[in-house]
Amino acid sequence: MSLVSVIVPTYNRRETIQAAIASVQRQTFEDWELIVVDDGSTDDTAALIEGSDPRLVLIRQKNQGVNAARNTGMLRARGQYIAFLDSDDEWLPHHLELSVAFFRAFPGEDFLSGEFCEDGGSGGLVYFLRSALTEWYPPLAERAGSSLLRLPAGESDPYLRVFASVEPIGEWGGDIVARTPYRDARLYRGRVFEHMRFGFLFALQPTVVTRRAREAVGLFDPRYRIGADYSYLANLCRRFKANFLPLPMAIKHEYARDGTKLNEGHLSTGPTRFEFERDLLHQFEELFGGERGEDPELIALRRARQLVVGRAALGQGNREEALRYFGEARRGQGASPAAALWWLVRITPTAAVAYRIYTGLRRAKVLGWELLTKRAAWGRIARKAWGATATSLRSRRKHDQSAVENRVPLKR
Repeated sequence: MSLVSVIVPTYNRRETIQAAIASVQRQTFEDWELIVVDDGSTDDTAALIEGSDPRLVLIRQKNQGVNAARNTGMLRARGQYIAFLDSDDEWLPHHLELSVAFFRAFPGEDFLSGEFCEDGGSGGLVYFLRSALTEWYPPLAERAGSSLLRLPAGESDPYLRVFASVEPIGEWGGDIVARTPYRDARLYRGRVFEHMRFGFLFALQPTVVTRRAREAVGLFDPRYRIGADYSYLANLCRRFKANFLPLPMAIKHEYARDGTKLNEGHLSTGPTRFEFERDLLHQFEELFGGERGEDPELIALRRARQLVVGRAALGQGNREEALRYFGEARRGQGASPAAALWWLVRITPTAAVAYRIYTGLRRAKVLGWELLTKRAAWGRIARKAWGATATSLRSRRKHDQSAVENRVPLKR
């Protein structure tokens, strides 16, 4: 029986699945089984990998979504530890060795994660949790009136916004870290479930759990096709102390090896972004709602999430859902970004026109949100934009009509 079971769902990621598998094969820890669940791919992904390594187990199933694929893999897993990887991501070589060394040194612990880095193709890596705790979540907490992310007095380490303690990596992992380029790695620990209200603190890809934790938390929620990893990780944090190593353990790629964009967008940023953000909102309400649903802080965070869902709907041309979520986000707030976007969508003829106006203003940073929340300002902007669009359409119709009358071939 292998010590670590690695779960990899694949769904038309032909460009990157081989790189993901190769990153498992490059691990300095070799006692693993790799369970690849082919979730109804249509590009012969499975044929590329079948028989490539005796430690690889290939399972084919009809397309049911990434979370169903992970559940299939976990039910098949035989290892003492469970690890996760997606087919467009890679592990760094020290990931499994360092993780197993941690669990051997701390046999009472059940949950370890590390930094998940994004490679956008420019050569540099963006550290997810460090960025979240320095740039994204503190302003959100401040707007919601939350003190959960305040740093302890005299501290500047962003990770201590979440974790209760930090300690040097001991003999259990010192030699492993010494073989990497990362010299300032430390071990952060603490109960962090309540901090998950701001969003993801961890990703699945650099996370390893014990079989004991897997049995306690169960499987991924089958009601959600995409974003159930949020509630899964939150439930891990609810039941167990979180342990975190702030060195890169896994990398997410936006581009294939030849520098081109991946054939399919990521589940959280591509065509399924609206579904992903909506699922996160529903999970947030289940995790932090209920009896606490009227807490002013949680209400503010719910509105922030509704605003994000509305923007995702608008970006995908879904006018009805954009109005719905902007309407919920603006409720009881008066002038606000949600109210501004609700009025923008109402007074423009299509979601596409509203989205072009919105993104254009964001890129240009022409006006501050305090001006854009005024209904009249949006009205003037929208009327001007629609007037220009209508003029262009009238001009095109006249050109086409003239071409027909004069029997001139139309230029398309």
